[in-house]
Amino acid sequence: MKLVCIGDSLTFGYGVNKNENWLHLVNGKYNIQTINKGLNGDTTAGMLFRFYEDVILNKPEYVFIMGGTNDFLMNYSIKNVQQNIKELINDVKKEKIKIVLGIQPPIIENLARRYWQSNDNYEQINHQISEYEKWAINFAKENNFMYINFYKEFISYLDKNTETTLYIDGIHPTPKGHEIMAKLALKVLSKLNK
Repeated sequence: MKLVCIGDSLTFGYGVNKNENWLHLVNGKYNIQTINKGLNGDTTAGMLFRFYEDVILNKPEYVFIMGGTNDFLMNYSIKNVQQNIKELINDVKKEKIKIVLGIQPPIIENLARRYWQSNDNYEQINHQISEYEKWAINFAKENNFMYINFYKEFISYLDKNTETTLYIDGIHPTPKGHEIMAKLALKVLSKLNK
């Protein structure tokens, strides 16, 4: 089964070796062939722009879509992200490709301030990610497609002692964070062949 994964640096695997990326860890398991089309710094609008070339032309059976964090970092509204995700999913449905929606992990404010822009409102951005999580779950259930909730999974592991174990810089996961993502992804993706 071919799974094309489109997204931003969380899909690409920014900051870790290729063999530590969660998609690399998933590749080959349960007869899943992953194609990583994550792009560092990408937004949902950028994903729309490159969707035909990166997804449709690869003729996958399934597509994994995850984005929105960079949109929120650039002060785009949650409505804008929701609309772009809906458009991506409409494009997928036209091609009769099955959908797996990804929900990104939260941001760790104190780490993000240290490594990235200190004047960004990470509390507000996390609020948007949290609101997006709720919307994405409902949208996936209403439209009967699968989702992988990395947000909920990371929240369940997080406390003051695990922040630097799971995050390089408050936004991007460490190799340990990618292991957690891979484990959850495999749990969900194992159901695709059933």
